[in-house]
Amino acid sequence: MIRRSKTLRERFRQSFYPYYASTAPLRPLPNAVILGGMKCGTTSLNAWLRDHPGVAFSSVKETHYFDKHYQRGVRWYRTHFPLLESLQGARCTLEATPSYLYRAKSVAARMHALIPHTQLVVMLRDPVRRAVSHYGHSCRNGKEQRPPELALMSDFASNGRTRNPYKSRGLYAAQIQEFLRFFERSQLLILKSEEFFANPAQTYEQVQQFLGLPIKPLPAAAQPRNVSRHTLAIPQEVSDHLAHFYRTPNRDLRKLLPDFPGW
Repeated sequence: MIRRSKTLRERFRQSFYPYYASTAPLRPLPNAVILGGMKCGTTSLNAWLRDHPGVAFSSVKETHYFDKHYQRGVRWYRTHFPLLESLQGARCTLEATPSYLYRAKSVAARMHALIPHTQLVVMLRDPVRRAVSHYGHSCRNGKEQRPPELALMSDFASNGRTRNPYKSRGLYAAQIQEFLRFFERSQLLILKSEEFFANPAQTYEQVQQFLGLPIKPLPAAAQPRNVSRHTLAIPQEVSDHLAHFYRTPNRDLRKLLPDFPGW
């Protein structure tokens, strides 16, 4: 059906933007946002929720409104969300931009100012494995040519100036703390990606309960898309370096979230 197709929705939004802009005040803002580290399973969770009849979803998975496009204004942001499903009584209006977590210092305050009652689904993966997976993804896409010893052990990105994103994206405690400055703890559902990969049906049900959705089973053939089929040989010294780098941040996360099973 056209109304359930993300790709067609974005094509229509771009082709008929004046109409979408004129109806923007009638369009809902999200009451649920998926955050999380890159390569943590957000793509799969977002895709499965889009198939839920109680969910109205954004025309693109990652609108990047609160980090990259904030200057475009709320009217632009609203054009990404559907009128029809909100009129039909959809309980959940959803967007998923994982980088909101990484850019928490600017995003959390902006998000709370516009959608203070939204529910946040945060997906976290072992930061060592996340960094390695991120590096492998960049290599396969031709964005990274450095060997793992340089790319994963350096404090800087390939430009030699900005922070190393493979490492800094896994500093979860500081990122979540920023959101907890503005949102109640009860508004955050924090999921361990390893548990999601191992038992996606159980996690999917947990998310539906958190969002107040009627429980729908996960299709038997569904599998998380972020489980990499590619094996990447990483020298032991790199793994040891990352484990040491995350020792204190992981301890800080356990203090911040005593109920979260860390690494």
